[in-house]
Amino acid sequence: MSAKKVIIIGAGLAGLSAGCYSRMNGYDTCIYEHHSEPGGVAATWRRGEYLIDGGIHFMMGYKNGTDLFNIYRQLGVADPANFVPAKSYGSFIDIEQGRQLDIPLNISELALDMKMLSPADTPLIDDLATAVGAFSCKDLTTYGQINPPELTSGLDRLTTIWKMRGLFKYMSGKYTRSMEEYTSGMQNRWLADCLNNLFTPQSPVWFVIMLLAIAGDGQISYLSKGCKDFVLQIEKRYKDLNGEIIYSTTVEQILVNNDCAIGVRLTDGTEDFADYIISAGDIHNTVFHLLDGKYIGKKLQNKFDTYELSPPYFAASFGVKHTFENENVFNTIVLKQPLRIGKREIHQIFVRIFNYSNHFAPEGKSVIQAEFETDWDYWDNLWQTDKEKYTAEKERLASEILTHLEMLYFGLSQLVEVTDIATPCTLNRYTLNYKGAPEGWRINLQNFKEETRRTLEGLSNLYLAGHWVSRGVPGVILSGRQAVQLICAKEKKPFFTRTT
Repeated sequence: MSAKKVIIIGAGLAGLSAGCYSRMNGYDTCIYEHHSEPGGVAATWRRGEYLIDGGIHFMMGYKNGTDLFNIYRQLGVADPANFVPAKSYGSFIDIEQGRQLDIPLNISELALDMKMLSPADTPLIDDLATAVGAFSCKDLTTYGQINPPELTSGLDRLTTIWKMRGLFKYMSGKYTRSMEEYTSGMQNRWLADCLNNLFTPQSPVWFVIMLLAIAGDGQISYLSKGCKDFVLQIEKRYKDLNGEIIYSTTVEQILVNNDCAIGVRLTDGTEDFADYIISAGDIHNTVFHLLDGKYIGKKLQNKFDTYELSPPYFAASFGVKHTFENENVFNTIVLKQPLRIGKREIHQIFVRIFNYSNHFAPEGKSVIQAEFETDWDYWDNLWQTDKEKYTAEKERLASEILTHLEMLYFGLSQLVEVTDIATPCTLNRYTLNYKGAPEGWRINLQNFKEETRRTLEGLSNLYLAGHWVSRGVPGVILSGRQAVQLICAKEKKPFFTRTT
């Protein structure tokens, strides 16, 4: 009897992960990818001698001994050469006030620096440092995500509780509030803003504590060759497992018979049939386009009606004849004057410096990238109605960003050899992400507590994976694995993994 077949829509991290685990469990597979190459949001591209990385900022759990490292081994990306250990969490720089706060990985050092800046805020600083210390030396990289919620048993929950013993104090009460609420009583508002932006102001305190603990344990790194090389290694693992992948091919419709997903129709009219479908792309596109608005269910419809989307980004990257030695990789910069885009003012930008590897630029050169949240409707309207104005607006902003960076790096404009600009429309064209939203819904207290189901109401044999059902690189990779776990569970067969 021939093996059952799984069709996977999308060759991003979730789709490739799903493909690998499908093959490990004996399913015939075919991945259809809209773009000409894998990766989705995890993308890099060449501009002359420079490599522009528009994707993964950092990786967690890259050292042996964590659950996540075992996942990397299964996907063929556990090679130590892939990773460059982070030496700092980053810097916060206020150009106008001439102040800077560096965030060391060691929480005791950070607490001391913060108390020197603001002795009046010592109680909160000590509270934060104590919580981070409690989380240290524990494997938190796959917290609660090894199994999909549908397959998480009472015993699994008890096991998690046992592993997290001693930490529940820090995952309840005030630690479940948002960072901006937690820091609202701080005397030093600059310091409060820095803490709020360690991740996002809306994220729960316990999550930021967990990130600082993971960083302090030396489990955060950068990808030495950029995210595309990382993606290509997973693609190779998938192909080595004899998986099929077809690029530059867009799925137009998911075929359904008697409320059961049975295959896909491509834009050229070709139909391909399978026993299971895994949609590892944009859920909005899956539900409202590929399934004609059916099977959404009340809960998912309520999310689309009431939840904010994750904000899209504008990114300007510059290939420069400068190495930025001793500069931190991540820098949040408060501008002296705001950038104005339509009716919106941008008061700070996130600056990423690719000075940790020689794979992004020739010797003596590097890439510096600035990004900030922006509005989809503004850019989409320009793209649809006036492409000349769209191009001019991109160039204006890139020029103004350089002017601000000049205040930190004198003469930088004269060192620029390459400029690359990406808007929300760029992401939408290459990945079909709804309204350029890179991570589905905006992270807030409400959706941090929720477990997104991997299935659609009333439709069998279709499973969801990707950034709409889970967040962050670990969550997205694990979501592909979880989709295959659900297929195996439906067939009452054990779920297998294999390492390289």
